[in-house]
Amino acid sequence: MKKLILIASFIFIAFEATSQSSQQILKNRRGIAILPQIGEYAIGFGANPVFNYFGNMFNGSGNNSSPSPTFATPNQNLFFKYMKSNNTAYRVYFRLGLNSNTIKSNVVDKTSGALVNSTVVDVQKTKNNTIGLGFGIEKRKGATRLQGIYGCEAFINNTSGFDSKYTFGNKIENEDSGKVRTTLINSASNFTIGLRGFVGIEYFIAPKISIGGELGYGASFIFRSSAENTIENYDKNTTTLITKKTTVNPKSNSISLDTDNYNGIIKVLFYF
Repeated sequence: MKKLILIASFIFIAFEATSQSSQQILKNRRGIAILPQIGEYAIGFGANPVFNYFGNMFNGSGNNSSPSPTFATPNQNLFFKYMKSNNTAYRVYFRLGLNSNTIKSNVVDKTSGALVNSTVVDVQKTKNNTIGLGFGIEKRKGATRLQGIYGCEAFINNTSGFDSKYTFGNKIENEDSGKVRTTLINSASNFTIGLRGFVGIEYFIAPKISIGGELGYGASFIFRSSAENTIENYDKNTTTLITKKTTVNPKSNSISLDTDNYNGIIKVLFYF
């Protein structure tokens, strides 16, 4: 009995090895594999600007500015893929956006005894940040150039509003009576956490190069911080600086459960 089990096991293993080795890899006429293989990576971006560019070449009316890459995931996330096996991939996307802008303006110097036409500088500093991170597992189906994909992914995003800080060249006590000016604007920030499932297609137009798109369905939980403004004015009768902080929008939360079309992006993917 043990010998039979051993022989059956050997035959099963041999059959599995033979069937796997006999699986044909799709190749072009030059013998180059067309579909991605285990251990390969991918980088993707959106092809929409390219299609718009060539489409506008023939209509004679559209704004035909040169195309620029838009990364495959929404909001310009960097997109990467690793082929865990020939039919399974890990998807990762990441974004770190740090934006800062400084605007300087010359204004009349209102200091007592200042020279005629002399000026001082008002400064406005504005910044906003975006952080995004996602991870997913992708399965694929098909043995031809047309591949179906499906899977799920989790993601978090944090986006701050445009926060502005104002620094004035003139002291508030030198301003006109009753002058009120804004010193700080704190916009609301959004923190999002979610989970989505997706289905889509990839068509390989050349070895290791594909175009495709996907649809998804998932849940998102959004937490918004409060938005506040800070103003100041000066009471010349009491020589008192008055600072006031006002809540423009209070904290809020929301839940979304809906389909998505991946921002309508047609993806181009390069495997290597």
